[in-house]
Amino acid sequence: MLKRAVLIALLLSPSLFSVVMAAPPAQAIKLDPKMYGMWLLDAAHSKFGGPYPSPTSGLVNWTEHGWVFAVNSAEGLYGDATVIDHGCILVGVKRDYTCEVRIVTPTHLHLIMRNNGRIEREGDIELLDANTQRAVHRVTPSAGASYTEATIWTRAH
Repeated sequence: MLKRAVLIALLLSPSLFSVVMAAPPAQAIKLDPKMYGMWLLDAAHSKFGGPYPSPTSGLVNWTEHGWVFAVNSAEGLYGDATVIDHGCILVGVKRDYTCEVRIVTPTHLHLIMRNNGRIEREGDIELLDANTQRAVHRVTPSAGASYTEATIWTRAH
């Protein structure tokens, strides 16, 4: 399944980002290039919560234009993308969702996702070292208890 997720991410990222790159960004968000590249989920060292099965594998492909995200769990493959050239644009999620991105430092990104204006997911994504990223998301679903996800991602070589 991870190979399928990698294929989806690779297929999505060039076509998705080439369309967005057609116009120069008004104010592009600049991350440290060390954030860019393919990252694999370290499921054994990650903590998941909520009503969904924990992912068994996943990947994120970061570029200067945003990221493509895919995870595989018992429910199947899930993927989406976030484009940050002109603010924050979500791809592959319901229209009710919006996002905001703020650069805390060049290696630390703060993400807020809203569902119909209500914050549903707020997270911090940080580069811990050259080969490790950590993402901590606080999730407040419209129904059910709040939970925190803390995931570790390692650079694919």
